[in-house]
Amino acid sequence: MLSPFRAAITWTSHLTTFDALAQPAYRRLWSGAWLWYTCRWMEMVVLSWLVLQLTNSPFMVSMVGVSRMLPMLLLGLVAGSLADRFPRTRVMLAAQAINLVSTTAMMTLIVTGRIEAWHTFVAIFITGTGFTLDFSARRSFYAEIFPVSGLSNAISLDTVAMMGSSLIGPLVGGALISFAGYKGTYAILVIMFLTAILLLFTVQRPGPQRPKRTAGGVATQVLEAVRAIRGNRGLKATLLVTICFNFFGSPYFQMVPVIARDVLGVGSVRYGLLGAATGLGALAGALLIASWRVRRQGMVYTLGAALMLGAVVLFAVSPTYLVSLGLLLAVGMGLSGFATMQSALAMQAVAPELRGRALGAISLGIGAGPLGMLLLGNLAEVVGAPIALAAFAGIGCLLVLVLYWRLPELRARRE
Repeated sequence: MLSPFRAAITWTSHLTTFDALAQPAYRRLWSGAWLWYTCRWMEMVVLSWLVLQLTNSPFMVSMVGVSRMLPMLLLGLVAGSLADRFPRTRVMLAAQAINLVSTTAMMTLIVTGRIEAWHTFVAIFITGTGFTLDFSARRSFYAEIFPVSGLSNAISLDTVAMMGSSLIGPLVGGALISFAGYKGTYAILVIMFLTAILLLFTVQRPGPQRPKRTAGGVATQVLEAVRAIRGNRGLKATLLVTICFNFFGSPYFQMVPVIARDVLGVGSVRYGLLGAATGLGALAGALLIASWRVRRQGMVYTLGAALMLGAVVLFAVSPTYLVSLGLLLAVGMGLSGFATMQSALAMQAVAPELRGRALGAISLGIGAGPLGMLLLGNLAEVVGAPIALAAFAGIGCLLVLVLYWRLPELRARRE
């Protein structure tokens, strides 16, 4: 009898891991994604450690994550509408320009010695806005250049870049804090964002760029997206798991520096290694998924989320550094299954002209993260980070498993 995961994926007749890279536009976009995603993880690690040093408060550290994720909640549907209304390469360029301006401003504040905690919240909110715009535009652009049969591989490789950068970013960020200081770290971030923009200028959609036909303005399209969510069971199921995962799961990252310093007793370099362990597990998982034909995408999506949340519970109560490293590897493996299937499930559930808005709906679900971070940050101030994180992730794990049991759309088989 086949195990659930053997039933969910099937080895193809040839290794398909890097098939999507044969497409020139995707190849250039993927190269830039490594830079952009690495910058994102570096910024999160650097600012979390900076705020911890400035305030010594778990709640204030959680506010870094809140500020990063809040644009998903506030602007997710709007970003999806813009991705359907304007050429997606232009939306991506606008997103990267926003990131470059914010990072340059932060570097200026650090160099002049005027940096305060609230500056970090504003800066990461702005780059979070850039990520929100990029999320819907980038992944719906993949649906323009690939048929449905190639979409899963393209998104899997994008997840490889995202998860690989979550290995590189914390390592580089933690090391740079120690050896180059915040000034040197931000100078490197500015250079990386600038290079990512230059790569985006070289990306062209195959064939003529036809104008998009959109009825009404952005507000009208947002209302259409809301109606699409309400009437589409597959998209609704994906969105519910996204909300649950991000409310209970994504806040864990903001507690890692607190647990690293106050429980495990390590500095910035070994803190960076903890973040890199998640990235290594996620990279391995994303490469595996890219190499297999996934038949039960909802199963990989939901059980990956449950694995990640369960491993976070164990990490929260782990007393030793090496055990914590191993558990964060498992966190990354689960995260890769969730993150890879999320966009594919959303786009396959709707018509092509609604794909940007479907991803905007997923962005809205990701926006549940800031609410969870606020609650977790406050709870950590009262009962301590380990207990708060274990309780939070444990509840999330149980809820995800209940959703998998109650929603048949998550167990459907796709050819």
